[in-house]
Amino acid sequence: MLRVSFASLRSRAILLVLMAILPLLALTLYSYFDGRARAVREVQRDELVAARNLATIQETLIRTTRELLMGLARLPQVQRRDRAACEALFAKVLEQCPYYAALAGADPEGQVFASAPAVSGPVEVTDRLWFQKAIKFRDFVVGEPVLGRISKKYSINLAYPILDEAGRLQGVLTASLDLQWLGSLLAKSDFPLDSAMGLTDSTGKVLFRYPDPLKYVGKMLPDVLIQAMTAGDEGVAAGMGLPGDARLFAFARLSPPWQDMYVAIGLSMAWAVDKVDRDLWRNLIWLGLVAILALAAAWFGADLFIIRPVRILRGVTERLAAGNLTVRSGPDYPVGELGLLAQSFDQMADSLQGREAELKRVVAELQQRVGELRERTAQLEAANRELEAFTYTVSHDLRAPLRSMGGFARVLLEDCADNLDADGQRYLNIIHQEARKMGQLIDDLLALTRLGRKEMNLVLIDMADLVQVVFAELKTSYMERKLQIDIQPLPAALADRVMMRQVLANLLQNAIKFTKGREPALIEVSGRSEELENVYCVKDNGVGFDMKYVHKLFEIFQRLHPEGEYGGTGVGLAIVKRVIDRHGGRVWAESKVGEGATFCFSLPSADVT
Repeated sequence: MLRVSFASLRSRAILLVLMAILPLLALTLYSYFDGRARAVREVQRDELVAARNLATIQETLIRTTRELLMGLARLPQVQRRDRAACEALFAKVLEQCPYYAALAGADPEGQVFASAPAVSGPVEVTDRLWFQKAIKFRDFVVGEPVLGRISKKYSINLAYPILDEAGRLQGVLTASLDLQWLGSLLAKSDFPLDSAMGLTDSTGKVLFRYPDPLKYVGKMLPDVLIQAMTAGDEGVAAGMGLPGDARLFAFARLSPPWQDMYVAIGLSMAWAVDKVDRDLWRNLIWLGLVAILALAAAWFGADLFIIRPVRILRGVTERLAAGNLTVRSGPDYPVGELGLLAQSFDQMADSLQGREAELKRVVAELQQRVGELRERTAQLEAANRELEAFTYTVSHDLRAPLRSMGGFARVLLEDCADNLDADGQRYLNIIHQEARKMGQLIDDLLALTRLGRKEMNLVLIDMADLVQVVFAELKTSYMERKLQIDIQPLPAALADRVMMRQVLANLLQNAIKFTKGREPALIEVSGRSEELENVYCVKDNGVGFDMKYVHKLFEIFQRLHPEGEYGGTGVGLAIVKRVIDRHGGRVWAESKVGEGATFCFSLPSADVT
């Protein structure tokens, strides 16, 4: 079985041919649909002209019949209801006017006294609408299409009363217009044999249809045609016809006083577009033949002019990839793009051969530098370990003298205060406070140093619960302050619980410190989950800071406010940054002077981690 992969050059050449054929196919289909629409419009235009002509013929016949009946009603033999004379007269009229199915006269009681064609037995017409209307209105009337009792043809009866000189009713004359004859006019046109003509009332009910009147009389026209007739006196439509096939319709309303009747024509859609459909299939067959020839040319031509030279170049490439940098595809290069490609390949091989030598030299230098870098890295790691040990030792060794200084200062203040003047007491207070501050600074430095050595234990933490616990502990040290905290729903964090407790304690402590003087102090803790990380924010209504100094916030010993106004060692935010960095997160702050500050940090979300 032939398998085609569009990764090959031959398949791509075939694909290009197909892409070139697609616009031709699109143009063929566009021409087809445009021609189809044009054919439909032309047929509907001719159909509408035919409907207008049939409506005009119908109106003309009605007017002619009115004049005929008016003239016959005044003749003496008709006034006398002379059967023999009237039937001879009626027969002569029928001979000259083939569009009449029958002529008849009836007395006031509805009994036919003369007719053409003649009938042997009695015929009563009292139940006919045309007779009832003529008796009632005593004027020319138009009945409804019925199957004639005299002619046995489907016709529409036109009637006129027979009145004597005194205006007394002597009977009714009627002429039956042969609807079959009207329909035969359509059959004589250029329209197909399955064309249909119908008379309808204003509601769309079929009064007569040619052909097969008995099969469709009384049925309703298709909805699409009824809607079109409701919108205007004439027009066209398209839809399913009463026989159940697709049809094109045209209709025209009769002029007053017969405006309640329409003449409608229905033609087969298949006939209207038959020529266009045949042209489409012919064009598609020719296009298919051209496509087959073009594809065959692309298949064999691609092998001869593209694939074979490429295979040669591929063989050279494989030898080059195997390590033979001396192989070349020239100097006999083919003409065209493939020749240029072969030349470029040889140039690349020359360049590779030169770079191989350069690469060997660079590799030797890199190996030497890597050795030097490893040695320096080992030295740096040793220096860092010594620095951490030194910091820990110095911080630890400073505790004892600081504790002694603070203790002796406190003892002097408590036991010897009476022997000291005001300046002495003030100096001792300063010594005691500075010793406490130095002790706190040592504790912070030790905490910062331990962060670099402490192994992290990642667990899933309920951050809202941890914030509540930390704030409750901090609040006990500020019983005199009105502190309010709003803890919003926080996403869980995958982090070291001890370190995260330190982060929250430092941020909350910072918020409490810089809301001094605010009544009440408002602290809001919020969080949100993003695609790759969870974000947590601590917001306060404190004094805030100038954003142009924000880059100093998380550096050790950096302060943005006077030390005497707000306490602290300048290490707390540096600890926060160190912890968040170790967790692979970010930390930042936003503020305006006098409008509070917001400190945020992020942690990788649990599912990402």
